[in-house]
Amino acid sequence: MPFPFAPILLGSHLLVAATGGIPSVDIHKTCRAAASVMTGLLSGTTAEHDQDVCVSSEQAAHEQIIKDWATYSSAERTQCVRPAVYLPSYVEWLTCLEMEKSVRTLRGQ
Repeated sequence: MPFPFAPILLGSHLLVAATGGIPSVDIHKTCRAAASVMTGLLSGTTAEHDQDVCVSSEQAAHEQIIKDWATYSSAERTQCVRPAVYLPSYVEWLTCLEMEKSVRTLRGQ
């Protein structure tokens, strides 16, 4: 077997997304990094303000994911919810989940 660990890793990834639990994200870490990048790119913006906006957006996205979690298929959860990526984000996960759900709905019509 050339990749003996692949099924185990894939299986554990599927388990995280499909078991009903939404993985936790350190939104402060994600937002600090994002604010730092934005401050470097745009003049007139402050890291503190950008971080506050980011945290607020992340919290709202997390609440929406919790509210709609049962409406997403396990395939959509697996595709979109990836806690092990660099700086995971509820906003990104929610966007992906909503897009995947829309595609599923359109294909069903």
